[in-house]
Amino acid sequence: MERLRGNLPLLLIWLAVCAVLILVTRGQIMTGIGWDPDDQLRMVQLRDWLGGQSWFDTTQYRIGEPDSQPMHWPRWIELPLALMFLLLKPVLGAASAETAAMVIVPLITLGIAMWLVMKITQFVFDRNIAILAAALTATAVPIVAQIRPMRVDHHGWQIVLALAALWTLCWPEKRKGGIALGVALALWLSISLEGLPLSAAFVVLLVWRWVLQTEDGVRLFWTLVSFLAASFLFYFAGQGGFDAAVNYCDALSPAHLLACTAGAAVILPSIRWLPASIVIRVASLAIAGAAALTVLYGVAPQCMGGAFNTMDPIVREYWLVNVLEGLPIWYQNGKTMVTLVGGSILVGLISLLYILRSRPAGVDRGRLFVSGYAFLWALVLSVFVQRATAVAAAFALPFMAWAVHHVFVRARALKRPLSRIFATAAVVFLILPGPLAIALFNAVSEAEQPAAKTPESLACKSDESLARLNALPRSNILAPLDFGPRILLLTPHSVLATSHHRNDKAMADQIRILTSAPDAARDLLEAHNIRFIVACEAEPELALYANKQPEGLWAQLVEGRKPAWLQPVHIRDNDLLVWRIAPKGL
Repeated sequence: MERLRGNLPLLLIWLAVCAVLILVTRGQIMTGIGWDPDDQLRMVQLRDWLGGQSWFDTTQYRIGEPDSQPMHWPRWIELPLALMFLLLKPVLGAASAETAAMVIVPLITLGIAMWLVMKITQFVFDRNIAILAAALTATAVPIVAQIRPMRVDHHGWQIVLALAALWTLCWPEKRKGGIALGVALALWLSISLEGLPLSAAFVVLLVWRWVLQTEDGVRLFWTLVSFLAASFLFYFAGQGGFDAAVNYCDALSPAHLLACTAGAAVILPSIRWLPASIVIRVASLAIAGAAALTVLYGVAPQCMGGAFNTMDPIVREYWLVNVLEGLPIWYQNGKTMVTLVGGSILVGLISLLYILRSRPAGVDRGRLFVSGYAFLWALVLSVFVQRATAVAAAFALPFMAWAVHHVFVRARALKRPLSRIFATAAVVFLILPGPLAIALFNAVSEAEQPAAKTPESLACKSDESLARLNALPRSNILAPLDFGPRILLLTPHSVLATSHHRNDKAMADQIRILTSAPDAARDLLEAHNIRFIVACEAEPELALYANKQPEGLWAQLVEGRKPAWLQPVHIRDNDLLVWRIAPKGL
């Protein structure tokens, strides 16, 4: 009961935030469809599992027939969605229960993130600032973009696990903290290898402290032991077996586990029994690293170049280099750059630098260093990989809250009423720098509004238009990559490819179909048993094909030069362009 009373302010703040987010996102909630292709395909994967597909089988059989598409997503993210759906289905019915799960689970995720922000901040500052930091979570645009109703992809849980890792790093009990940290990192990497750079940063901090003998290595030892044990546990629980010959570079695979085991076989005894000598400790680290890399190279040499090392060059050229969330900040448009540098990250950075310079009383300097270290690592990473911005924003919140609190206190202490009023109102610019900057950006600039947002494009890509594809006989369809998941959600059809890299062979064939001469395109269509081409003329992906290959199939279709083997199909009240592919010989 005492604990509940202590968390009551956070609970009330969270409920208020939930109400606001539901109100703001009500339009998307009414559609029953997730925000982007990842959210949509996640729900397809959930439906397949609840419909009888094995827990250990995450293959998407309606993508890329006859080979199908193996997904790199484990089912951990689907567990809370499935639980909420099964609880609500008897009361609301299947469709409403699914939508409710897509609303409730992200909001619970947000609540957990807010609680972790409070706990981390409370380690460094006082409780009032901690509660303020939790409340400010809802003002961080990169975080809310990943944790909001109908956003059910894994990015929200990655933020939670990043915060959990930082929290456990501050625990005073070294053994318990190390075990908890190792489990958090293992689950994070089991969900997505995108967490590898920051996971490495946490381990590097512990290693650095051990090498310099500023810590006895207890936390590092138990972090590595629990990480290795939990990684094997999560792998077996997610895959159902262990085949050292089956290795994917974009997910935790046997090669990664064996490499970690080889490194651990060297470094764990070193931590436990080696004498306190910097030279010997550094040498043991070098040997452990060499052992891990040797095993990784021997088992899966293709993974030495990264997760996308084996990707078909044409997919890299046409698709990967245009996935903005994976690119550095200087490739982003103006609004995205404003979100990164004009939000909580900038306020947090300035606040951190001020705290380090002024050294205010009442701040735990050891935990300040840990929090600042994690924030700066995440900040540097977010400059080079845009989707890392959310974690950087989460790590910035304690410092942002400290700045808001102290500026507000000073503003209220001003004696002149007019000055006090203006200074207090100015605090809003610290609380909402991201949203205010974006609002200002939108007000003064229309130049960067994407062409895909025109009324014609929105009507073309609407769920109503895609749902009307049910009028066609069940078939294999070629459609723009981002259309695929919604077609799978709304219809029984199959698609050649979606914007998910694991099945880059099908993606490559789809790109070749739309950029090749009609005769070559028809051969590929026949090879994949494609019976319909579905398109939207305003889709940026298709415009890219036409611009790069003006004699390709799509460029000719745009110009009205339709080959004889393509027959237009008209579906009532449908804004999509649809062609039936006539079989050869007819």
